[in-house]
Amino acid sequence: MTTDFEEDINYAIGWNRFNLQILGIWPDSKDNESDSIFSKYWFIVHSFLMLGFITLPQSAYLLTVWGDLELMTEILSTAILPNTLACVKLLFTRYHLESLRPLLRSFGEDWKRPKSENERSVMLVNAKLTRIISIWCTILAYCMISLYIIPRSLMIAQMQRDQFEPPHTVVYPGYFPYDISGTSAFVISCFGQIVAAYSATVSYICVDTFITMLVLHACAQISNLRQALEDLPSGMNEMANDFTKRLIWIVKGHEHLNWYTQSIDKSFNMLMLIQIMACIIQACFQAFQLFRIMDHKEDKFPIEDLVCVIFYVSVTTVQLYLYCYVGEMLIVESSAIGTSAYMSEWFNMFPKDARNILFLMHRSSIPLRLTAGKFGTISMEMFSNILKTSVGYLSVLLTVTDKNN
Repeated sequence: MTTDFEEDINYAIGWNRFNLQILGIWPDSKDNESDSIFSKYWFIVHSFLMLGFITLPQSAYLLTVWGDLELMTEILSTAILPNTLACVKLLFTRYHLESLRPLLRSFGEDWKRPKSENERSVMLVNAKLTRIISIWCTILAYCMISLYIIPRSLMIAQMQRDQFEPPHTVVYPGYFPYDISGTSAFVISCFGQIVAAYSATVSYICVDTFITMLVLHACAQISNLRQALEDLPSGMNEMANDFTKRLIWIVKGHEHLNWYTQSIDKSFNMLMLIQIMACIIQACFQAFQLFRIMDHKEDKFPIEDLVCVIFYVSVTTVQLYLYCYVGEMLIVESSAIGTSAYMSEWFNMFPKDARNILFLMHRSSIPLRLTAGKFGTISMEMFSNILKTSVGYLSVLLTVTDKNN
């Protein structure tokens, strides 16, 4: 029989735990050697599929079409960049498993400790938001990849044998280190690419939603801490003897949240920098593809390509927005700690107690934040700057293409 907090934890982490366990990178705190070997095995399998069936074959194919700007941007934006980034996310998460285990342990302890109904409600609201974001981002990504794979697979299935050109007629055009002209080798290569594409989709999305889960949990804890700060007992009433005890608890909670968010940033700040750089390039190339499709002048308009590119642009933008949104939430919540201290009844407290609150306000004057490689703060301002940069690169790309034509 499960307790209430176990049900709450399962609700908060269930979706992310299921997906990351599939990838073999769920930072479970249980010291089970067989689980560790199993986890490592699946991590290697996913990495091999993505690199062996899509990234490396398409990279070789990219060299053969060098100079064809439209084809190059399509290959980079739809396969090489997303798959490479998915592999990098697997690498980073796997490498930082040991540092993520204390975070996950702290996550569970926050749900287990006794709490008021209001505190539990705040945590459940953010847990529900995390779950909604995780599920819908995953669905959107699977729709995106299916819109590319299914029409492509149907086209291949309908082709006659004499129409086959193996490097060009696999799901993702590419050159393999073995002969795929035979039927069995060709089918295995296509099937491997399909599995690798869905594997990359899970890797690409679920690491982001896992980070989102951790950060939104921190935001819920900060919100509860702020409420506790506002409810501090006045130094002039009968609860004055509780003031010091509760203030110590708040300060310790604030220090714990500082450690928690700094650990997230330390583990993922380089990944966020790589993600942002890749998103700028992807958004630029995908928007370029969109412009070329809209400028189509032949009789049959490629509506399937248009829908596929729109989904690619949507997923890239949503993932980028997701990082910036949770980063902004963290800044806003942590910055408001000083305001909550001001909202307490400090004017009715003894002078020494009021001075203690001033130290807490000073400590919270620098908000908690996520960074991209320690170079920039993840926020909505960064989101707008990234979009501006992508549009700038796009205009250069379109100008170069028009001059060549």
